[in-house]
Amino acid sequence: MAEQRMYHAPGVDLRELASVVSDWFQNQKFETQILEAPGGGLVVQARQPETWRSILGMSSALNVTMTPQGENLVVQMGAAKWVDKAAVGAVGVLLFWPALIPAAYGAWKQKQLPNQVFQLIDQYVATGEVPVITPAPAPARKAPAPAAAPSGLQCPSCGQPVREGAKFCDNCGAPLQLTCPQCGATLRPGAKFCDNCGAKVE
Repeated sequence: MAEQRMYHAPGVDLRELASVVSDWFQNQKFETQILEAPGGGLVVQARQPETWRSILGMSSALNVTMTPQGENLVVQMGAAKWVDKAAVGAVGVLLFWPALIPAAYGAWKQKQLPNQVFQLIDQYVATGEVPVITPAPAPARKAPAPAAAPSGLQCPSCGQPVREGAKFCDNCGAPLQLTCPQCGATLRPGAKFCDNCGAKVE
């Protein structure tokens, strides 16, 4: 399902805002593109690197559609297929929300990306300034883990033992790495606060 917010934003520089959103995704290690949308709007598409798309088995993207309506700005966010820039007239598909991929959007939502993007847009519209964008933390390097599960780690979804260092459960496929709801950084197992930003983890 798509999420939508309306902002009172007279005179907002839509191209600059689209660039800010695109830059934020790129700093989070996403591939992005900015496309024209009907009604004078812009669409920022962001997708995970090739390896993540292979795991999902699809080429899905998170679309952030920004459309001016008088002195207001309508921002819609949802998942859709990645658009080949060479495709003519394909942008119209981006605004047909029933055609969205609900399962893919669930995966995006699980990572709290929509909330983080809306916070970025909130800050931009409120201040009229480009928010400071910090790069995503580098993933921690770990030594290869044995195939067995001597560590006693269990999948939070199915409860089955998982091997140390695994990112997904071998039994049910659920993601094993938890991320901070505030900054998106990977959390240590059992952490009550984020090592990156200090936010409390529930």
